[in-house]
Amino acid sequence: MREDVGVNAKPPAADEPATLQSRLEEPTDHSVSDATIGDPVALLHDLDASGRFHRDGSFGRLFHRGMVSLRENVPTESLHISVDGNRLAAHVDDVSPLDADADGPSGYSLRRAVLHNAVGMARDVAGILQGRQGDHSCVLDCEWVTHKRRRSSAPELLDPLAAAWSVHLEVRVAGALDEARLRAALVAVLCGDRAPAGELLEVVDCREDDVLDRARDALLSRAVDVTDAPPLCACLARRPGGDVLMLNVNGAAADGVAAMEVLHAIARAYADAGAPVAALDFLAGHDLPVWPSSPSMSVAARFFARLVEWLRDRLARTGRLAADGAQDRDGYGFHMVSLTAAETSYAIEGTEPGTERNVLMAALHRAIGDWNLQHGTPGRRLGVLAPANLRPPRWPKGTIGNFSVTARLSTNRRERARPSATLKAINAQRARNKRTRNGVALIAGLQRTGLLSLWAKQSIVVLQPLTGNRLVDTAMLCDLGWMDDAPSFGADAGETLELWFSAPARSPLSLCVGVVATGGKLHLTFRYPHRLFGPEAAARFAACYLEHVGAVADSR
Repeated sequence: MREDVGVNAKPPAADEPATLQSRLEEPTDHSVSDATIGDPVALLHDLDASGRFHRDGSFGRLFHRGMVSLRENVPTESLHISVDGNRLAAHVDDVSPLDADADGPSGYSLRRAVLHNAVGMARDVAGILQGRQGDHSCVLDCEWVTHKRRRSSAPELLDPLAAAWSVHLEVRVAGALDEARLRAALVAVLCGDRAPAGELLEVVDCREDDVLDRARDALLSRAVDVTDAPPLCACLARRPGGDVLMLNVNGAAADGVAAMEVLHAIARAYADAGAPVAALDFLAGHDLPVWPSSPSMSVAARFFARLVEWLRDRLARTGRLAADGAQDRDGYGFHMVSLTAAETSYAIEGTEPGTERNVLMAALHRAIGDWNLQHGTPGRRLGVLAPANLRPPRWPKGTIGNFSVTARLSTNRRERARPSATLKAINAQRARNKRTRNGVALIAGLQRTGLLSLWAKQSIVVLQPLTGNRLVDTAMLCDLGWMDDAPSFGADAGETLELWFSAPARSPLSLCVGVVATGGKLHLTFRYPHRLFGPEAAARFAACYLEHVGAVADSR
């Protein structure tokens, strides 16, 4: 079956949407199709919803490996579109290989497939002989894809472009930060001898809390490209009770641990103004000494455990967090709560060594279950991701990158019936994950895909959102742990009073609770897509969560 790289445009049908009619342009040169798609999921959704296209099944994918291929349901002059990642190629087939009927089902026909290839070959040969190879090719302008599709018609499509994949760090000091000194510290730590590619620091006067909230939302909803030098941006918020420095770090360039190291380095450079500073290298590569399997489990036992989890994922689909007060706009909102020293001590002390985080995890499962019950969606298995740091203990602190991997902790309705039962289930899963090293299964899979072709690996990523996102979890709990030495900007800036952190959440249906402790207090950041919560709903969910933290702590 012929695969053209050119895009041959035909005049749109009279009944096509205006967005399609106006975007197919006839170029003056022999361009090669290399169009880019900002939102491939939206493209596929819109094409399927039109009812005019046949999407290739297993047979058709043999000829378009790693792609999603769609053919127009007409016998001749049939538009053929193939999507490969975020790139698009299209051409018009003189003869379609489909037994196509615009008003009914369509499928491949052996007779028409032979005719299709014969006509295509004849046209190519004729073009070569006449010196006209490449005529009638054009570039397909992908802006005709409607980005704001109807959300209600596809509630399970998670749009990665609707919210920036950014790590959030925020620190408040008792005094004021000097703008020029802070800029110099940012350049020294992040750029070294290079000039920054763009503006690193924005300064905002935030005398009112709502102004600070808007500044935070705007900063963290901004997409920072991983190829930017450096891949982050910062905002200095002037506050009457002490200035606030906020960082937006690309999540692929640095995980929470690395982003915290960046913040520490900026604080040190600010405090020791003028002292030599070694710039952090976001582009350095580091080998991760991880072996995914555990010698304590046999191959058969590991296979059985994976099989059970695979079956569970397909039979018991992960529940979603019920939306409340959602707003039809992209980006994130934040709700921040700190516990007192006494509340912090009670919540995490008294547990077995290494299980302090389990109280927070069990409470989140119970809070989501309670919240969904109040919103008329009881039951369902809930899955909450917990990132694990894979860095070896002796790695230098200045190693910047994303070396975290997530493992799922799930509960069913029975396990959420009592706080003690929830905590017991979470403790057991944590112990199992440590024993089987379940969190590094993805790395193991990537290491062992040498026999798979690149198109097969790419198709897994491209098609994952089209499966209904069964593998997307309900929420994420990211705990950076105790910061015995909070970032200090020196005596002039005053004491560090607050430290906040959060990781990106899958939009629009997920939630991230970021946790970091400093000064004997837990700081909790509830980061939510605007399409999930409104500010008032986020505050109510946070209150619900804190109630369950107390209930789980009481049950130990």
